[in-house]
Amino acid sequence: MADNFVKHILMLESLIKSDREAPKTARQIQSEVERRWKEIFPTAPADDKPLSLQTIHRHVKAIKASGLYNIKSHDDNKLGYYNTSHILSTAEAAVVSAAIYQSASLAVDEKKRILNRLKSATDTDGTSIIYGFELQIKIDDKPNIRTHSILHKVKTICQAIVEGKQITFSLRKNSAADDWHEVTASPCFITGKDNELYLTAAVGEAHEDFKVALMRNIDIQAEEFQSAKNFSLKQHLDGTREDAPLIDLKISFLESFIENVVERFGLNRIRQLASNGRVEDGENQYRVTIRLREDERLYDWLCQHCNKVKVAAPNAVKANLKDRLLKAISVL
Repeated sequence: MADNFVKHILMLESLIKSDREAPKTARQIQSEVERRWKEIFPTAPADDKPLSLQTIHRHVKAIKASGLYNIKSHDDNKLGYYNTSHILSTAEAAVVSAAIYQSASLAVDEKKRILNRLKSATDTDGTSIIYGFELQIKIDDKPNIRTHSILHKVKTICQAIVEGKQITFSLRKNSAADDWHEVTASPCFITGKDNELYLTAAVGEAHEDFKVALMRNIDIQAEEFQSAKNFSLKQHLDGTREDAPLIDLKISFLESFIENVVERFGLNRIRQLASNGRVEDGENQYRVTIRLREDERLYDWLCQHCNKVKVAAPNAVKANLKDRLLKAISVL
């Protein structure tokens, strides 16, 4: 009886992975169930009876009647059944696949495994998009410098977050460092930055970010914790505070850079935008005043475009930006 129960689950798994463009007949489902059964239980007796075709038809009929899964019979009955319900749309599958492909934290094998699992969660077009990313991974053919798995770390962290329990782990400053120190933290979120995975966790009264790739020996503790009710992940990642004062940032740039400025700050923050009457490299220069809060993302953007953007005010921002650029030059 227990064996049959597992085979019924495998039958459902096979059905869920079908769609209108790739329906499955009862005989195909039967074959898939037996193949998966042998993969899971390689030492099972060879004379185990497979699910009969009649049993498969009967269970499919029951699944359709339950409404739990939207299983339909193909217009051409000879082609069998297919699943019309999927977790991800084509667009959603494309966004998720792109994030997985670009991740610097995941090993190549982990990327392949996740993308393969996504195929059963999307529609036909979404599956085609995923196949494209899989092919690109093969074309890249870059040596994988990561010899460890990161997903087991994420799994442990997620378990601690769901259970509301503290964790301890060993951490090093960077991938080249040999010294490790112990950290006790209350995990809050798994976040992403620069295609790397980070743990945002409370350590004492403050929230800090830890690169998951630099963590090891993650253990869930018995101590429980309460998440801070007023903690804003967005403000934390932006490096800003709710009580930070608004400033009027004044910058100048060439006309061809206007689109970048609007895209970064949004029209609602731009108070003034006009030509300053100067010409550089055959282009008109523009100046703009932007009302915003000073945060780390602002300085990241200014440093990134320091050869295209000149800061006119406030003086405190000019001085801070100068110090950051000098510090960056000093380590080159």
